Amino acid sequence: MAFFPVNLKVDGRQCTVIGGGQVALRKVTNLLACGASVKVISPALAAGFEKLPGRYEYLARSYRWGDLEGSFLAIAATDDDTVNRAVEEEAHARRMLLNVADKPEQCNFYIPSRIRRGDLLITVSTGGALPALAKRLRLQLEAEFPPAWARAVELLGKARQRVLAGIEDQERRKQCLTDLAAIDIVAALDAGGDLAAQTEIDKCISRYLA
Repeated sequence: MAFFPVNLKVDGRQCTVIGGGQVALRKVTNLLACGASVKVISPALAAGFEKLPGRYEYLARSYRWGDLEGSFLAIAATDDDTVNRAVEEEAHARRMLLNVADKPEQCNFYIPSRIRRGDLLITVSTGGALPALAKRLRLQLEAEFPPAWARAVELLGKARQRVLAGIEDQERRKQCLTDLAAIDIVAALDAGGDLAAQTEIDKCISRYLA
């Protein structure tokens, strides 16, 4: 089965997580990091929830039919198959996005392994076939894309705005953006910080402004 890859905007949207264990904690952490308004439903919460950077609504009880009303998406992350099935039924009835942890056959979307470096987001998925393989590949990519990529993408994003504002000819603009993408900004950052990286960017853009 082929899957259509998308990146969802959840900023300000209601998302419901059923479960309070470590798996649920990871899901809630990621949703909050993306600006979601999160509701967590579970009789108890694992250690770590109290340290979450952000606010979420917590209902200290078991899931009930109707808990998904108004939610954009739902995640079932309990170790109770009966509860997960009930959440699945309600989500399908409401035609919602649903992820059931470790149960790909019950999901209508999967959450891939990911590397985030600022605005750079790299995802890896095996379509639910073998999450452990996706994790292994993610670890390899983390080594290939160090944290400096966050700053690199930020600088290149600002450079793109300069190009769009300063170069009217579409072909020259396109070539300039291609050349910017070819600069090894991370190497420049490692060698001389922002100054070295900005110098490389300025040299590239100046060739097309002349």
